[in-house]
Amino acid sequence: MKTTTKLIHRLYGSDAGQWYSDHILREMMERAVTPESRVMDAGAGAGEKFPYDFRGRVKEIVGVDLDPRVETNEQLDRGILCGLYDIPIEDDYFDVICCRYVMEHIDQPARFANEMARLLKPGGVFIFLTPQKWHYVCIIARFTPDWFHKFFNEKVRGRASSDTFPTTYLMNTMRDINRVMNAAGMRLEEKILRETVPAYLQFSLPTLLLGIAYERLVNSFGFLSGLRVHIVAKYAKQG
Repeated sequence: MKTTTKLIHRLYGSDAGQWYSDHILREMMERAVTPESRVMDAGAGAGEKFPYDFRGRVKEIVGVDLDPRVETNEQLDRGILCGLYDIPIEDDYFDVICCRYVMEHIDQPARFANEMARLLKPGGVFIFLTPQKWHYVCIIARFTPDWFHKFFNEKVRGRASSDTFPTTYLMNTMRDINRVMNAAGMRLEEKILRETVPAYLQFSLPTLLLGIAYERLVNSFGFLSGLRVHIVAKYAKQG
């Protein structure tokens, strides 16, 4: 593991985290919010996976999640314990909704998109980060059982099995996302498709080298953009 970690730092810099896509999502949010914005984090959880400092800088930041820890998430003004299909908030309430690593778990895409559109003011934006369905990580995930995901995340990635949830990948290509978003009255304003550090493959040198070769290939050619791991995008609700 030390050898692979050194190689990652050598190729991607000492701050390899900048190669991940959280900072792109955060930057999109920064450009979208104002001091008068009402913001919702759809799938906020406990807050430790995606730190930000919008509380006190915007009018209100609300988090929604089925994880009870959302109610004590210190990044939020208000945490609501509920699912994402029927949120107890009035129509046209939010200026910005963000969503990080949630859409791959959605089993009713149209219902989810309609709920996000209902909550947004006309002109409001929905900003998200989600993996692409045809990336090798997602393909493996789709054909392996949940117990394997929990085992891999806990033993290899050091992530609690309780933070591993079933995936559906029903809205994880730009085509599928566009279809449900457009039907809900939202239009694409910005998108970034990006392959990142092959962190899932750093458990051995051969797998890491394959991952690095894949990253260099798909990031070099536009026609391979659908094979990059991340979609970061912004949709605006039509007035």
